[in-house]
Amino acid sequence: MDVPIQMVAQQVVDDFALEVAAPPQSEEELLDLLGDVVAYLIEKRLEYLMQILYTMDVDENAMRYAFSNEHNQPVNMVLARAILEREKQKAQTRLEYQPETPRDWTDDF
Repeated sequence: MDVPIQMVAQQVVDDFALEVAAPPQSEEELLDLLGDVVAYLIEKRLEYLMQILYTMDVDENAMRYAFSNEHNQPVNMVLARAILEREKQKAQTRLEYQPETPRDWTDDF
């Protein structure tokens, strides 16, 4: 099952408390937005970025890799890809485990 990119984009916008006119409509747009946000946070608010990554449960190995010299890509884009992958995983889990019809909990009482 493919995860709707709009669902992932909205989660990213919420997690980073971004003020955007409309969430990105494609994975490329979302990756560009994330790259810009991460670059800003690395430069201006690194501690806050690390807190967000921890809260989002981004893989620690992916974070270590991003800050390492093992690649020739910009750190912000490596982190943006790791964030995007994690958000896609979370969205997939939500889709798999959401109830097909809302349950009326008052029926249990």
